[in-house]
Amino acid sequence: METKRNTEQKRVILGALMQADHPTASELYEEVRRSNPHISRATVFRVLGQFADDGIVRRLNLLGSDTRFDARTAPHAHCHCVRCGKVTDVFEGDFSPVLSAKSVAGYEVLSAEVEFNGLCPQCSEKKMLN
Repeated sequence: METKRNTEQKRVILGALMQADHPTASELYEEVRRSNPHISRATVFRVLGQFADDGIVRRLNLLGSDTRFDARTAPHAHCHCVRCGKVTDVFEGDFSPVLSAKSVAGYEVLSAEVEFNGLCPQCSEKKMLN
């Protein structure tokens, strides 16, 4: 049975995640701790895991990055900058056949991710200046 305190912690964690831009669990913990200094690191990590397991948020396992979390659960792709680590949601293009596939090569598909790795506009510009 959930307690009121636990519900408040979950609300705070989800609220912070909705304001963040694809944070890692550690980044989100630091953000939540600013407004709720008594929350533990373990609580934030555990709640994020529960949210992801329940489909409330998306767990992103991006190439060369710690696990990140996304409050947007609608099907979409991600661009990941391999230099600065920035992650951007991509809704353009038609990824629906991939993201909604029910089976591929005999596999029953449980989930699918489309990830583009490259340089964000800022890092690309810095590369040109060097």
